[in-house]
Amino acid sequence: MSLLFDVVTQVTLPIILLMLFGYAGQRRLRFDVITLNRLVIYGALPCLFVDSLSRADLPLGEVRITVLFTVAQFFALLALGWVVGAILKAPSDVRAILALAAAFPNSGNFGIPLVQLAFGNDFVLHQAVITTLHVVLVLAVVPPLLATGGGGLGALRAAFRTPLIPAVLLGLGLNALDWELPTLVGYPVALMGAVTTPLSLTAIGAQLAAGGAVVSRHVVAWGVGLRLLAAPVLTALALLPLAAPEAIADLLLVGAATPAAILLAMFCREYDRNPELASAVVAASTLLSPLAVTAAVLATRL
Repeated sequence: MSLLFDVVTQVTLPIILLMLFGYAGQRRLRFDVITLNRLVIYGALPCLFVDSLSRADLPLGEVRITVLFTVAQFFALLALGWVVGAILKAPSDVRAILALAAAFPNSGNFGIPLVQLAFGNDFVLHQAVITTLHVVLVLAVVPPLLATGGGGLGALRAAFRTPLIPAVLLGLGLNALDWELPTLVGYPVALMGAVTTPLSLTAIGAQLAAGGAVVSRHVVAWGVGLRLLAAPVLTALALLPLAAPEAIADLLLVGAATPAAILLAMFCREYDRNPELASAVVAASTLLSPLAVTAAVLATRL
């Protein structure tokens, strides 16, 4: 009960309250949803990536199993979500949202505090690696999945339409060279990156309030089921034959039970691909995630 209380009060409730703030703000003050979203995509997130990746201690040699499993897990769940969308005979934008919801968990703002609570600070390194990998992987697959121009050069141009990939590359480059941004630049970048979580959650809430399109509850239920049920169950089955250290296997299982990433709704708004559905999947999976996370944590304690 103590762990459940900590997860709900220290992680989930703050997320819900910030989303409610955005929802109420849009209703009463008419927040500009597009402007909020672009401030996240073009300002806060790139700054967060540059600041966090440039200063992170990421000795990938120590987390080889985590890296390999995370990459394989991502593409397996991506394929599963797409197949489910095809079985439902859903349009391409809905298939893409189901695929991304299955593969792309909130491993950052939700996952890192969860790991600290459930496993302690010694395992934050592994979660930081997982978060970085998810960012790189999703930036690689979002343009061909969501861009209306299709694949090829059009998808490549779409990938660099926002500064997210350049920001990841810059952060990793600074880290590899052991360079620091000068204080005149680094301090504003760090300040801007620090507002990513509250700003993005506020934008999600405003986006939910502004959504005028009808959202299929059936499709939302499939998206939530893929993220909170299918992902942890398949992860547990995949971990059985692996010779992974028990603590790492437990961490990977619990991480698979986290809700859909906020970036899913951000990208769908930016590409204008059914953002209402994406926001509904993110919101519903976030609200229900304490149940899935608690079940996963209890499974690791048995």
